[in-house]
Amino acid sequence: MSRPVVIVNPLSSGIELAPAFKARGIPAIAVTLEGPGWNGFGSKIKPSDFVEIIPNQADIENLIKKLDPIAIIPGAGEGISLAEHLTVTLTPQYANNPNKSLHRLHKAFMQKALEEAGVPALKTLNTASEIEAEKWIRESDLDDSPLIIKPPLSSGSDKVFHVPARSDWKKAFNRVLKEPTKITGMNSGTVVVQEQAIGTEFAVGTVSAHGRHFLTHLIKYNKTSAGDRMTVFDYVEFIPYNKDVLGDLFDYTQKVLDALGIRFGAAHTEIMLTEKGPRLIESGARMCGGPVVGFAREATGSSQADKLVDVYVDGDVHNKEYVFKKTVVPVFLKSPAQGTISNIETFDDMTKLPTLLNKYIWTNNGDQVPQTVDYLTSIGIIALAGERESIFSDYKKIRHMESKLIIS
Repeated sequence: MSRPVVIVNPLSSGIELAPAFKARGIPAIAVTLEGPGWNGFGSKIKPSDFVEIIPNQADIENLIKKLDPIAIIPGAGEGISLAEHLTVTLTPQYANNPNKSLHRLHKAFMQKALEEAGVPALKTLNTASEIEAEKWIRESDLDDSPLIIKPPLSSGSDKVFHVPARSDWKKAFNRVLKEPTKITGMNSGTVVVQEQAIGTEFAVGTVSAHGRHFLTHLIKYNKTSAGDRMTVFDYVEFIPYNKDVLGDLFDYTQKVLDALGIRFGAAHTEIMLTEKGPRLIESGARMCGGPVVGFAREATGSSQADKLVDVYVDGDVHNKEYVFKKTVVPVFLKSPAQGTISNIETFDDMTKLPTLLNKYIWTNNGDQVPQTVDYLTSIGIIALAGERESIFSDYKKIRHMESKLIIS
């Protein structure tokens, strides 16, 4: 058998990694983690994709060492820490800077890493004290500014609160402290308090090799609000990169990745393009989550998964230029309230949409669903592709179908 690739926590977009390596004759081994899980794309691994599935355990390092892997890659965010630890020990030639490992995970330390590297960052505090937070807000001249309150370790916009200027931030602060996150099921020991970046948000997908960073996809976000949560995904759009229009967005992204010590692997970096220039929202040293691999292939002809195979099988990214071929717009399906869905078939007519690329609905009749307030509480994604005007004509039809949902 060829030397395998090890994928730690191969969920979400990570389910696409094993097939991509298999296409090049490289077998995959899964390392699974315990957790509360979630309902959505890639919430369960596909056993047939792996030659072996190993639960995380005390002697995992020795078990993986015997397999002599070509690389160890995180499949989803929760696998980053273990994947990085195993990489430093067993495949150090592919390791990111171990001194910045916490900065790549912690949403306050990310901003600190940027400050230390001289990269523009957002004013940020990490604390468990309301008194300290109140003092910091005053001393940072943020009394009259909108704020962000969020956990230091989370994903999918879980418990990210947008607090208007001069509004009560303490309620959100205490929710972050007292309510467990959806993915880990654990409470946060501290809260990140941050100035709110105002502008247009982008997700920059990259793959790095030998400290060089390559653009794999560029996504423009369009979000709506649910109460004090401006985190409801309406739709996102895969777009071309035009430096004249987007300024130094990608140059800034590369500086962020350098500041975070990323030398190898995929990264998903969310950046707000503000009047003052790009500002980091957060970054993850893993592929963009959800069914993004298939969407990116349609939009660009490639994906983060494909380029990761290039790096770990051939030593470098083959096609270093960003190529844009087609507009792709994933539309996020929303539940307007908490309750039981009884007519998910309202979306059956989507098969008649001229621009339909693919559909992912992970909710069935009789399921209990929460009100959609972020990515993790979406009930599905319908991806459209083709001519932009036709796409947004079909988008309106999807929202019309959604308006007929019955939640009891």
